[in-house]
Amino acid sequence: MTHLQAIVLDFDGVIADTEPLHFQACRDVLAPFGVTLTAEEYVEKYIGVADRKAIVDMGLAHGLEIDDDLLDELIARKAEVLRAVLSSARPVYRGVATLLRVWAAEVPLAIASGALRSEIEGVLAAGGISDAVRVIVSANEVRRSKPAPDVYLKALDLLAPYVEGLVPARCVAIEDSRWGIQAARAAGMRSVAVTTSFPRSELTGADLIVDALPELTLDTLDALCAQS
Repeated sequence: MTHLQAIVLDFDGVIADTEPLHFQACRDVLAPFGVTLTAEEYVEKYIGVADRKAIVDMGLAHGLEIDDDLLDELIARKAEVLRAVLSSARPVYRGVATLLRVWAAEVPLAIASGALRSEIEGVLAAGGISDAVRVIVSANEVRRSKPAPDVYLKALDLLAPYVEGLVPARCVAIEDSRWGIQAARAAGMRSVAVTTSFPRSELTGADLIVDALPELTLDTLDALCAQS
């Protein structure tokens, strides 16, 4: 690659079709507290938001104040529900595993996600692509969630040993939400959006929009970085 130095991918909605599973888990753990979370509400407000913030906001939107102890309990319950679902699911999008292996042979890959590390690692292992990813930064490893740039800034720091003279503008973030795009741009990166979770009209902050990850080529991403 002449210009492209690294690719940093969001996880839910980009590598794996896990957003519906996250919605179901959130709905199930909040229901006993009188919170009726709808799919429309989840898509509109919480896709791309890390669990700690999302669950607190979900509660507040339905009149439930969630203190730190209850929040820890709900996050643990959600993780347990999700692990049970993922034990039999194979949510990696069609064609993505092969694509990531091809990319990884040419350029370092990282994941910067609002999901928990255990969830990410479990899905990657089930998809046979754990070794394709050099760096994982998860929700519980940064102070602020997207749209703050923390998760991308940490991913860039961890990628630096693999890339001599790493420059954020020569790294591409691949996202499925406007919050993720904002985070990537705040980190100084180029950005690509996939329309798996939101329509194109809500992803206009990205430098490029595609309908699915396999539409992208390394040449396309390299050309994107050349514009920096």
